[in-house]
Amino acid sequence: MKILNDEERNAHWNAVLRQGAIGTAVGLGVSAGLVTWVKRKQPLRWRSFNTSVKTAMWVMPTVTIGAFFADEGSVKFDEQMHRSDYLNQQETEKLEQWNKLSTADKIFTRVNENKYKLIISAWALSLWGSWHIVNKDKYMSTTQKAVQARVYAQAITVALLLGTVLLSMHEQELKKKQPPPVPEWKKFLDEQESHKKEHAKLRKTEDLEQKSLEKKSDEKKELLKEGAKESL
Repeated sequence: MKILNDEERNAHWNAVLRQGAIGTAVGLGVSAGLVTWVKRKQPLRWRSFNTSVKTAMWVMPTVTIGAFFADEGSVKFDEQMHRSDYLNQQETEKLEQWNKLSTADKIFTRVNENKYKLIISAWALSLWGSWHIVNKDKYMSTTQKAVQARVYAQAITVALLLGTVLLSMHEQELKKKQPPPVPEWKKFLDEQESHKKEHAKLRKTEDLEQKSLEKKSDEKKELLKEGAKESL
């Protein structure tokens, strides 16, 4: 267990407060949006709510999101302060690889890292957009509108799947350009060998310094002996 000093405790507390404040602001925004939506879409139900329910609609999202952000801030602070050298080395290697990429490859990498989020978001938007467009037709029945919206959504889904395939193909091409990854066991052995060499070099330097001191001490003793003989 690591014992924290006052500076680390204060820095940790400030990080938690900062992230908690951000989360509280986000939670207030969510609460305001929820309350506004209920007031506009369900005005009668809103009037039927008592004070406790209305208060809970404001407090619960704010407190929950604020606590979540504060906890995330604490975890990230611990990772930054007490992470191992191995993780720092991995981040350094990733940063070096990132800097070697072209602008187009950097954009692709970011898109590829978040492709599932983007695909799900685009799919949800396509469903909403398809229904919003089809729903404007006053001559179609609700069933016909649902069928037509599903056709549009299916077409967009196929396009998204094709986009996923293209991303995977480009990812494979990008990996071919990069040097093959070094196995973790080899990295560990190389690191241990490097430590051994550094230790041996340091030990050799210490031995040389010790011999130099002993030599100077012997020379000093000889000079003292010669001085004593001359005085006699």
